[in-house]
Amino acid sequence: MFYKIKYRQLIHYSLIACALCIQLIIAIFMYNEYFNGKKLDVIEHKLQETRVLKSLMEDSRQDLLSAQNNLQKYVFDNKKQHLEAYFESLRNLNKNLDSISAYKNINPSLKNFIDSRKDELSKLPDLEKTIGSVYKEFKKPVTKKVPFKIKDFKVKSISKKQDTKIEYSLDSVEKKSLVSRLKDAVNNDVKVQREVLVISTKSGDSVNTKKINKDIDSIITGVNNHYANEIKKYESGLDQSQTKNNNLYRIYDELIVYSNNWMGIYNIAISDFSNDLEKQFYEQNSVNNKIRKYAVLGLMLLMFLILILIVYYNRQSQRYEKELKIAYEEINKNLNFKNKILGMLSHEIRSPLKIINIFIDRISKKTNDDTIADYLKSIKFTNNSLLIQANQILEYTKNQEKQVELKPIEFNLRNEIEAILHAFQPYIESKNNIFKAKNGINPETTVLADNIKIHQVFINILGNANKFTENGEIKVNIETSSIDEKRLRLNVKVSDTGAGISKSDIKKIFEPYFQGVISDEIDNLGAGLGLNLCKEIIDLFQGNISAESTLGKGTTVSFAINLNIVK
Repeated sequence: MFYKIKYRQLIHYSLIACALCIQLIIAIFMYNEYFNGKKLDVIEHKLQETRVLKSLMEDSRQDLLSAQNNLQKYVFDNKKQHLEAYFESLRNLNKNLDSISAYKNINPSLKNFIDSRKDELSKLPDLEKTIGSVYKEFKKPVTKKVPFKIKDFKVKSISKKQDTKIEYSLDSVEKKSLVSRLKDAVNNDVKVQREVLVISTKSGDSVNTKKINKDIDSIITGVNNHYANEIKKYESGLDQSQTKNNNLYRIYDELIVYSNNWMGIYNIAISDFSNDLEKQFYEQNSVNNKIRKYAVLGLMLLMFLILILIVYYNRQSQRYEKELKIAYEEINKNLNFKNKILGMLSHEIRSPLKIINIFIDRISKKTNDDTIADYLKSIKFTNNSLLIQANQILEYTKNQEKQVELKPIEFNLRNEIEAILHAFQPYIESKNNIFKAKNGINPETTVLADNIKIHQVFINILGNANKFTENGEIKVNIETSSIDEKRLRLNVKVSDTGAGISKSDIKKIFEPYFQGVISDEIDNLGAGLGLNLCKEIIDLFQGNISAESTLGKGTTVSFAINLNIVK
């Protein structure tokens, strides 16, 4: 049986442990779903924001391509509308970068990634200011271009009369057949017809050829020098204009390079930020899935263990139930036997007690000694109490389930209490105890109550006081108080100078079978049922009972019961 109880406790503790583990796993599961789920939602929200940032970067790329295309068109056709579109694209690109920069102030993680490239950003000029300054230069009024004109060269006239004659002639070429011409073409021997222009001047005077040659050379030299200078002026203007245009083109191109550099740094930062968030999302999602998996697995194992324990416990319970059924039948058999013995004893005791009463009555009639008469009354009173107890035991054996109830009869309260005290006095004095009783009940008080139950309360309380007191004193103080016209309250206080009760035991003396720590010198200790019986009886009278005690100095028991008055 010891092993069975041990295993049963082990099963109980195991079930409790499993229940606690299930609650813990559920708590972990709920924590994972709520708090870790929130972390996952935050990371997912940030990922959605990175998609917006990537969309801004894609718009920036389109703006950069648009700016490049517009700049190429401007270089090709030099139309201002293309240059305006170029600046508009750069402004849109700068707005997108400003939006990303504003978001980094909200999100510290992105700010960290951008700040990690702080050195690269510090080397780049402020894009917005640069675009503004270049656009301001572009909007400045352009200097009006003056058309370039080559001045004519003036030749000094010769006063002498001259006749000029112009002759025009063609060389004669022999006509050949088609085959001959093809042959000459292959041999690269082609004769071409030439034109000859002859200009002749006839002067009125005699001809001075040296002077004429000199004048002609002077004129040709002057013409060459004049037009060479004019050409240099034109080329110089072209070089200045080309240099200015090249500087503008270079500035416009640098703006695109700066924009591309800004966009590249932001693009790398956003890409790193997005990759980091995806990594966090993957890791957090993996952790959440692991917790879910292990939680479900743990719950399944625990539920399986609980199922095994329940099955085992159920089998043990069925076995215990069979054993309890056998024990119950054995107990009932024993109880029936006990009740039979009690019934027989109580039935057999009643006859001797009745016979004792008959002989007491006969002796009382023949004696004239008052002392002996008093003793006989006490003996008869005690004998009657035993007879009443025997009748109650016999009634109990007939019906064990019947609850204790009052059986009220009409009697004089003072006389009944006096008879009880008078009958108990010799028993108290047998242990060299002084017995003092103060009965403050009105002699004319008649009540309707159960005198047998009252007798039992007095006998048990006085019996306990006498049991634990020797060569001491026992006092009984009895008073009544009116509740209303139909009821009164009987207040009784029993004090002794006996062994006393400890403070730890005083709270338990009304519990059944409680005996406390008592000296070995006390004989006939009893079963510990007397005060518990008194409390049950007093509760039937709607009263109360209490005790006060000091260890080694004595005990005081007080009780009060409500009684109906008979007028």
